[in-house]
Amino acid sequence: MNNEQTKEKKPVENEREITKLGVTRSVFAMLLAVLVIFGSVMTVAAAANGNGASDAEKSPAQLAEILKDNTARVYDIHITDGRDIDLNVVSGGTVAGVLEQFSIEVGKEQLVDPAPETIINGATEIRILDAKKIKLTADGETTELLLPYGVVAESLALAGVKLGKDDILSVERNEQVKNIDKLTIRRVTYKNVTTSKKISYDCVTENSDEVELGETKLKTKGVEGEKAVVSRVKYIDGKKDSSEVVAEKVIRKPVDEVTLVGAKGAGSTGGEGSFTDSNGVEVSYKYMLSGSGTAYTAPAGSLTATGNTVYVGGVAVNPDLIPYGSKLYIESVDGSFVYGYATAIDTGGALMDGSAIVDCFYFTYDECCNFGRRDVNVYVIE
Repeated sequence: MNNEQTKEKKPVENEREITKLGVTRSVFAMLLAVLVIFGSVMTVAAAANGNGASDAEKSPAQLAEILKDNTARVYDIHITDGRDIDLNVVSGGTVAGVLEQFSIEVGKEQLVDPAPETIINGATEIRILDAKKIKLTADGETTELLLPYGVVAESLALAGVKLGKDDILSVERNEQVKNIDKLTIRRVTYKNVTTSKKISYDCVTENSDEVELGETKLKTKGVEGEKAVVSRVKYIDGKKDSSEVVAEKVIRKPVDEVTLVGAKGAGSTGGEGSFTDSNGVEVSYKYMLSGSGTAYTAPAGSLTATGNTVYVGGVAVNPDLIPYGSKLYIESVDGSFVYGYATAIDTGGALMDGSAIVDCFYFTYDECCNFGRRDVNVYVIE
């Protein structure tokens, strides 16, 4: 009898096992069906099989917890398309997938924000925006663009068109899209460009007792310097528009060109008077003229009225007052400025009309400006 009871119980136990397994499989089938819709079957299988115990030993609540922790997350989705729709969507889909799943159509003149291919991985607001077609010219091409209504700058961003902060638009950035039919974007970029530039050397003179009075001798040859110049160059659509210097650095300093002006023999006695030169030497002169002195410049190698080339120490005069070839010494009346020893080799209009008695030569415009116009004494030594 015990054997018969045992035989009768076996079918009951098998039935319970089948029922238990059947319930578990039913739960699994339902969850898998939901996840198939969102493309997550493989993830679910991995989660269910990777927890040690068999599926038949887990309750539906335990399985749901595994799925929640490992695969399925539910996010709030808000869709605006002239009406408000709130949805709960399992993760793993895209914006386009959500719209398709809930049969929400996008019109030919509408745009979706975020873009349809955007993957949903959090609470998301999907906007379906009314738009209009405009002609957009940018980056060398003209295309037809669907632009959502609103402010131009914001609408371009929604349409996926990148707009740099310096780019130039054919309309104001805050213009309304409804007011335009075409739009041009000119791309603006900047680049720092470094170039090398020469630094001009200065020409200076020194009085010398080793050089005959009225003559000159080159002591030091001038050498140009060099500097690095950094410019910020502006390009519009790839073409250079403007340039602004933002930094300079001297690489090599220039060397002044030094010319010795002869003063040898200037201390000879005799003449109508004497003066003390900048070296403290007493110098005799034949006569002295006081009046307005000026300065001029000319390119190196330029010829003077006497056929000599220009040089510092060669000055222009009225030959009726100061004969060509005369040896001179020039300083301001108050003694604050000294041009020094010189030779009369040139002339000019201001000298002939009497508005100046001497025009002192310099190689640079800045030096002429520094001299300006000032009252001078011109001592004619010989």
